[in-house]
Amino acid sequence: MKNASYFPLVGILSSPGKTEDSFRGNLKVFKAIQKELTKIGGLSFIFTTNDFNEHDVNGYFYYEHADKWGKRTFPIPDLIYNKISFRKEESSALFLSLKQTFENDGKYFFNPCFFDKWEVYLALVKSTTLNGYLPKTWMFTTINDVLEKLNTYHSLYVKPVNGHKGQGVYKLSYDGTSYYIHKKNQTINYVQADFVQDTEKLLMKKPYLLQKEIQTDTIDDCKYDLRILCLYEKGVHKIIGIGVRKADENSIITHVPNGGEIIPFQQVQDRCSEDKLDWLAETVGRQLIERYGFVGEFSMDVGITPQGEPILFEVNSKPMIFDEVDIQTKRIERTVKLFADLANSTSQNKKEF
Repeated sequence: MKNASYFPLVGILSSPGKTEDSFRGNLKVFKAIQKELTKIGGLSFIFTTNDFNEHDVNGYFYYEHADKWGKRTFPIPDLIYNKISFRKEESSALFLSLKQTFENDGKYFFNPCFFDKWEVYLALVKSTTLNGYLPKTWMFTTINDVLEKLNTYHSLYVKPVNGHKGQGVYKLSYDGTSYYIHKKNQTINYVQADFVQDTEKLLMKKPYLLQKEIQTDTIDDCKYDLRILCLYEKGVHKIIGIGVRKADENSIITHVPNGGEIIPFQQVQDRCSEDKLDWLAETVGRQLIERYGFVGEFSMDVGITPQGEPILFEVNSKPMIFDEVDIQTKRIERTVKLFADLANSTSQNKKEF
């Protein structure tokens, strides 16, 4: 790579790989961001917290002509795109110092951190206008509390506070006589004593949320939900794309790795109001910014009631790659444009190296 001027210069913060001089992350996405940035005169590179120095950064750049990654020294970037893979790494002194340095300099730290589901719920429930779109949610405390809530609501979802991809999600239910634990496609019937014993084993391993089950619309008698990608643009968060995930028969979760199916949004488009979804994205975005500071992107898992109202189940700070090619392509294009807009708002100087 010859010396040249680039703007914006984007540092993609990744986790270290298993071997020396390597990093984690989706290489296809990193390459796509770099390629899109070069179209507007910018550049991106990958780095880890260990690569960041006071005046420069040792980063990785993809040499397309040679089809390989190389390492070299870059100036301090105009903004950082946080793609760290592990929550624990975001609590390290190196990460916190880097984030604080950037914020003190008035630069954007895109994706501040992984979201904690309970913190997000508390941030969103503050909005009186959002209350009707959120399932009642509580932190798990005791098994007696679970029994009381099942006696009142009859069916609860339980989710790890820091879970992802549907891992560790269960449904608990009570029909007035028997108790049930639902795992993916499996349902187990219990008397109370055995239910208490097995539920405690499940929920004492890590912090869990309890969430009242909301009856939602179905396709072929199967659950489905919307995966809505939102990106900051001109002061508000706008929807970039909507994917639909249909659960396997009798499954409690819709994630594809757990048997879920991708179906086109057009198949359910007339079952909900897109204007209401746009409003939801903007309102959720405002609440997240109030809680976390700048949030460049997030995704929402949304169910639709039989009456066509959206129900917000979950918000994710680092959305997974969308399998829908059109959505993912648009995402890269709009993200790079946002990088340029943000960098322009904090600096007008091109980096030469």
